[in-house]
Amino acid sequence: MANYKPIAKTIGAASAASGIVLPAKISTTSWVLLLVRGTAVFSNTILRSGAVAIWTAGTPTTATPTYTTFTDANAVYGISTKAGVGLTIKFYSK
Repeated sequence: MANYKPIAKTIGAASAASGIVLPAKISTTSWVLLLVRGTAVFSNTILRSGAVAIWTAGTPTTATPTYTTFTDANAVYGISTKAGVGLTIKFYSK
C-alpha cells in the first residue's frame, strides 16, 4: 500500500468570522514512508523531555532542522520521513 505525503495548500488572508466558504482543493504525492522511533540515552542514562532536532542529508546542522520533536518521559521520540534520505539527529536538553 502506498504512503502519501500531503502537499501544502496556502490560503491568503481570510477572516474566520467572515462566514465566507473558501473552496480549496488539496492533494497528495506518493512517497516511501519511513517511521523512525528511537530512545535518547547517554552513558546508560535516559534523556527525558528534551528536544530532538533532525536534519536531512546535506543540510548543515547550523541551518534550521528539517524536523523537530521531543522525547517523552521514557526518552522515546519518533518521526516520519521519506525513506532513502540520510538523517542527522541531535538531542538538546535544558
